[in-house]
Amino acid sequence: MTLTQQVNAVLAELTADIKDNKLSLLTPPDLLLEVRAFATDTNSNIEDFSNLVKRDPNISGRLVKVANSALLGARIHVTSVKAAVSRLGSTKVQSLVTSLVIAQNFLKSKTHGLEDYFDHAWQQSNNVAAISYVLAIANTKLDPEQALLAGMVHNIGVLPIILRLNQISSLKQDTKRLIQVAGIVVPKLYPAAGKLILNNWNFSPIICQIAITHTGYDHSYDEVTLNDIIFLAYELNKLPDLTDISTFPDSLLRSHAFKKMWPEEGMAIENLSELIDKIDEIKSGISN
Repeated sequence: MTLTQQVNAVLAELTADIKDNKLSLLTPPDLLLEVRAFATDTNSNIEDFSNLVKRDPNISGRLVKVANSALLGARIHVTSVKAAVSRLGSTKVQSLVTSLVIAQNFLKSKTHGLEDYFDHAWQQSNNVAAISYVLAIANTKLDPEQALLAGMVHNIGVLPIILRLNQISSLKQDTKRLIQVAGIVVPKLYPAAGKLILNNWNFSPIICQIAITHTGYDHSYDEVTLNDIIFLAYELNKLPDLTDISTFPDSLLRSHAFKKMWPEEGMAIENLSELIDKIDEIKSGISN
C-alpha cells in the first residue's frame, strides 16, 4: 500500500471514530476534578485549597514560581503555597492549577516511535499558553488565566489521535511509515478530537471552541477576543524571531486579530520585544 493510500485509509477510519464518538478520550486528572469540586464548595477556604495543591509538589512549586513572576508585579518573594494562593486569589489559582495539572499530564502516555511528536506537542502547548497569558495581561482586559488555560489545551486533541494511530496494526511494525502517516493525519484531525475532549471534560464553550479556532480563526469584531489571543499565540510560536518582522507571514500580518492587537507592524515588534523576557519567565514557570 502506498503512503497516500494508507493515509487515506487511516483518515477515513479515524474520521469515522470521531464522528461516531468512538475515539478513546483522555480521562480528566484527579487533581483537576478535585479543584473543580473545591470551586463549588462554599465552605472551603485558602487553607483548604493550599493543602489540596500541596499534595502535588511539582504543581505547588510551579504555582509559587508563577506567583513570584515580575509580570504580576510581585515585589515580595513568597515561598509557601498558602502565600501564593493568598496573593493570587482563589479564582486565579483555580485557573492556573487547572492549566498546570493538564500540562503535567500531557505526556504521561507515550507511544513507541512518536516520542518526538509528543515532545513537540507538549512544547507547543507550553509556548502558546505562555504567549497567550502575557499578551492577555499586558495588552488587553481579558482574563490572563483563561488565556493561559486556553493556550494550554488548544492542541490537546493531538494525544488521542496519536494513541489511536499506535493501535493500527499495519503501522506498529514500521516506525518510519508511522511517523509519515502521523505527520499528515494528526494536523487534519486533532482539532476535532480536542473539542471532543474538552466537551467531555465539561469546559466552557469558549474554551472548547479554541480547539477548532486556533488554527485559522478570524473575524472583524472591534475588541480583541480570547480567540484572537490564541490565534496570535499559535502563529507567533511558529516564528524563529518575534523581533524580526520579515519572518512574519503575510497571512498573519493581514489578519484582523493582528491588526486589532497592533494597528501598525512597528508597534508589534516594539511590543513583542518588551514582552519576550516575560514570555520566557511564564514558560519556565509552567513547564519546570
